[in-house]
Amino acid sequence: MQDREPEDFRESDTLKHIWALFREDRIALFSFYALLVLILTALFSPFIAPYSAEMQFIGQELMPPSWANNGQIAYFLGTDDIGRDVLSRIIIGTTYTVGTAIIVVILTALIGGGLGIWAGMSQGIKSRVLGHFLDAFLTIPVLLVAIIIATLMEPSLINAMLAITLALLPYFVHEIYRSIQAELKKEYVLMLRLDGISNSVLLKETILPNIAPQYIQEISRAFTIAILDISALSFISLGAQRPAPEWGAMIKDSLELIYLAPWTVILPGLAIIISVLIGLVFTNGLCRAITKYYE
Repeated sequence: MQDREPEDFRESDTLKHIWALFREDRIALFSFYALLVLILTALFSPFIAPYSAEMQFIGQELMPPSWANNGQIAYFLGTDDIGRDVLSRIIIGTTYTVGTAIIVVILTALIGGGLGIWAGMSQGIKSRVLGHFLDAFLTIPVLLVAIIIATLMEPSLINAMLAITLALLPYFVHEIYRSIQAELKKEYVLMLRLDGISNSVLLKETILPNIAPQYIQEISRAFTIAILDISALSFISLGAQRPAPEWGAMIKDSLELIYLAPWTVILPGLAIIISVLIGLVFTNGLCRAITKYYE
């Protein structure tokens, strides 16, 4: 049998082809650029917001949005019950909601990726036990796990991030584990092992490049879940606490104003919905591109 190098089985142009397929979907491409804008806003929100998140304008409490009667362009989305600019708080809140979601995803991708690779490359009884454990864990919703973990700690945004990270890890590890196990069952792995290749070289030179699309897909899914769960934990007082302008916390703090000043509740809610929709459209577009590539 002719010797083959690991590079011969590497799908080196996979990401390039998937990106080409992804660009064909204009809605998905738009969501990609919208996601970039969202991330940049989270990184530079203090420089974008017209006012500080805690600046109070005395005498301008419950000012309606600028397009309503008595609205002022200086407070484009109105003010809340203590005179804080809603637009500024939503923009700065992007750092608290989307920014923390980015941190959660980075931690999940690094830790979960490492654990998933270790689990996927395990053999024998160890591999089967890990597989059954991870399969069983998938029956529990991520948010429920995060709530259980968060109730054991002091309510804060940092602890909410930790709870969501711990809740996401088993799902992320499972997907990486499953992707590696699928690669290990392919014929090229047997051929390379017959040639005497080590597991470390096999993993580095071939398996990791081949599972990169699935890895990116899971990162995008985790990002969407993290945004929703961070807002949910803050809304039930297990996450960010006042006066932090986290979107879920903003809804909770203004809930009693729903009839008097509905914009203080609806606008942060729209920010959450739009962010989640952007993440979902991007993820679905990416999944479709990956599916098309492997068809």
